[in-house]
Amino acid sequence: MTNDPIENVLRKAPRPAPPAGLKERLEAHIALSRASEARRTETTYLVPFWRRWFPALAFGMIFLTCFVILAVQTNQLLQLRRENEALRVATANLEQLRQENQELLKLSAQAQQLERLRKDNLELQQLRAEIENVRGQALQLAQLQAEQQRLLAERAAQQAQASVPAEEDPFAEAKAKAMRINCLNNLKQIGLAARIWSNKHQDILPEDFLTMSNELNTPKILVCPADRQHAQASNWAEFGPANSSYEILSPGINELHPDVVYVRCPIHHNVGTVDGAAHQLGPSQPIIEVDGLKKIGRAEAAEEPKPANQRQESP
Repeated sequence: MTNDPIENVLRKAPRPAPPAGLKERLEAHIALSRASEARRTETTYLVPFWRRWFPALAFGMIFLTCFVILAVQTNQLLQLRRENEALRVATANLEQLRQENQELLKLSAQAQQLERLRKDNLELQQLRAEIENVRGQALQLAQLQAEQQRLLAERAAQQAQASVPAEEDPFAEAKAKAMRINCLNNLKQIGLAARIWSNKHQDILPEDFLTMSNELNTPKILVCPADRQHAQASNWAEFGPANSSYEILSPGINELHPDVVYVRCPIHHNVGTVDGAAHQLGPSQPIIEVDGLKKIGRAEAAEEPKPANQRQESP
């Protein structure tokens, strides 16, 4: 049997009758639903205002609190950003100041070096002038020696002719003067050598002659021409205290005291000062001590009373 005959049979079947009382039950049910809705409506009207709006108010309060917290955090974040930017600017300025400070230190070091070079150049010029002076005096000394030899030859000839005794030598004064000038030149060479040595050792003069042996070149100039007690050493290996006539009175003195006596000849009373100059002192011109430094006194200082901090040193 196909679907169409089955459908026709079903259509022809009698319609079932509704159960008895179905309509009353449905109406009662519908009336009950309306009564429940009415009671629910009445109950809704009896709820207080604050209870009906509490969820909305609570949500609003929560939202407002979140907004305030967000605003505070945003403000703090902006403040931190401003502080960070200020720190960056300060750091950049600090780095610039550091670079400027380094440049200033470099310029200061260059200025000090330039000042040092100027000072060394000035001292070098002074030393060159002193060298020229010493050369001139050495030339004069050679001339004096030649004159001395000539005078000695003339004296020998005169003595041979007139049989003049040696103790009545008429050229003794000229010979002594030549020896004193030669001694003065020796002191100038010693002072010049000491100054050259001090330029390499923080402006401090040497404490003994052997220390500046490279600048003196020969130890023969350390014996005064009038000295008969000390022999000249041919080289520095043979040099000792017995091979020097001169005395260093201010060993290790600084060049800041140019007028201090550095070296002395006890025979002629000639002295050499720290500035490299040599002086012929008279018999009434002593060497005095002022604040622990040996200096040249005035010629009348021997007759005047001396202060407590000055002490005359025997020549």
